[in-house]
Amino acid sequence: MPRDAWAAETRNRGALTAAVTDLFFNPRARLTREELRERTTVHFTAYRENELFIGARTPEERNAIDLTVEVSDWNMSVRQQRRIAQNLTPLLAELFDVPGAGLDGINIRFHPYPPTDFAVGGRLLSDIVPLIGRLMKRLASR
Repeated sequence: MPRDAWAAETRNRGALTAAVTDLFFNPRARLTREELRERTTVHFTAYRENELFIGARTPEERNAIDLTVEVSDWNMSVRQQRRIAQNLTPLLAELFDVPGAGLDGINIRFHPYPPTDFAVGGRLLSDIVPLIGRLMKRLASR
């Protein structure tokens, strides 16, 4: 990877990690901001030329960008999803040089799931996080 591309990717992953940490941080939760940051995953996957088609044309042929971010978290409310979309879209536009007219090319796909659908270290999240913590998270995200 060329040096300037590596620098841009490093800047982008740092900015996205910081933004996601800010959006999910709850000062009343058990996790500190640093612990939350250490659990935040950012993964860039670029499509190769002629691998992604919209209307039978590549984004390049359409003179447009197509950028998709997937956000997964347990018990994510619609209100929280709306807040994430409203905050991440302008950041993504800035980081990836998307002009204002191209914002429709920025997509955010949400994957909310119940804490029974995710395991960490062999234990279900629902077994790790006490019921009161799950209820507090649900209340805080509304």
